Amino acid sequence: MSISAMSMNEIHANSLLASTFTHPREVLANPFLDALQKRCVLAAWASDAFAVEGKPWLRQLPGSNAQVRIGDILAALKLLDDDDGAPPCPGRATIPKSRRPIRAVGQTARESRRRLADIHA
Repeated sequence: MSISAMSMNEIHANSLLASTFTHPREVLANPFLDALQKRCVLAAWASDAFAVEGKPWLRQLPGSNAQVRIGDILAALKLLDDDDGAPPCPGRATIPKSRRPIRAVGQTARESRRRLADIHA
């Protein structure tokens, strides 16, 4: 099976699973799904493929009478992301300082100190 066919089967399976729920809160509360499975179900549900015609802020799965706001689905996805913890803040990352100055290949320590003195002079 090709990768594209496999991913289409996964999308179909996730949308079928999503159709068993009436609201994203039910997906979050399901004890049998892990976080990745919940994320996949909610992402399939949020897909533009299930947008209600003329009402792009609503999603409706095939075979379901329930229409769900995309905002509710995205809020559920955000709750899953919050449970994972905050991403590392790149502005607060510390860069370890080297104890020894970096020298060019073949450069002696004396040449390195002289070069640094010239730069800072």
